[in-house]
Amino acid sequence: MRTFLPPSAADLFLRDLEQRTEHPDAASTIGAVLHLSGAVPELSNLQEHVAARLPHLPCMTHLLHGDSRQAQWVPAVPDLAHHVIARRVADGSQALEAAVQDVMRVPWPEGVPAWRLVLLHGHVPDGFALLYLTHHTVQDGMAIGAVLEALFGPDATIGQPAPVPRTPRAGLRQVGRSAAVLLRHAGKHHRWTAPSQQLSSRRRISWVRTPAWLLKAAAHRGDGASVNDVYLTALGHAIAGWANTAWPRAARAPVPVMVPVDLRTANE
Repeated sequence: MRTFLPPSAADLFLRDLEQRTEHPDAASTIGAVLHLSGAVPELSNLQEHVAARLPHLPCMTHLLHGDSRQAQWVPAVPDLAHHVIARRVADGSQALEAAVQDVMRVPWPEGVPAWRLVLLHGHVPDGFALLYLTHHTVQDGMAIGAVLEALFGPDATIGQPAPVPRTPRAGLRQVGRSAAVLLRHAGKHHRWTAPSQQLSSRRRISWVRTPAWLLKAAAHRGDGASVNDVYLTALGHAIAGWANTAWPRAARAPVPVMVPVDLRTANE
């Protein structure tokens, strides 16, 4: 039987955060949408294809069980009839976006791996979309890319993990300092008191189409900047601009913001 490293503190924190959410919009569900051209595949064929790739993807056949030091990754057999489904949507990109947001609000069942693949079709005359969703406890953004490559890449990639930058394990001092920052910012800070924009657990997804070449060009002009640096900087400016308009006092109120950074090794 394959063994895994024990769950990290971040894994347990994300799961605990999920259990405390007050609204479905605040769930830690993440994923990606693949836009494809051509004929819509048969659902049964898609389910068979995914089933053939699952043995090489333990993140889709295990779940987090237990609490604290007893927590561990345990095997769980996915039910392809519920994990891989199809949904017809109305014509147009707005209908597709609405369908994605609707599926994202569906809660995760107990005792099964937290992922689903939804075949969305009907929004374009010659094409379809594959919506892959998972829980942040199980996968992060980089892992999602590797999973999609393993699911739909060439057969030669089966069993070969996607190249992932190896990052040294964080030292004890780093872990302690990060934990202190996390705990300090996890509580309510009571700094955002805009009467017209009160805090709530509800969320709304906004879509912005950004050409990848634009991010790469900006990163190239920066001194050692990555595409992710450019993306996060643009996102930060967008949030700051909205806050300044929604509540002018926000320009003078230091509101803490946490930015997640992937520190997992290729073996995690």
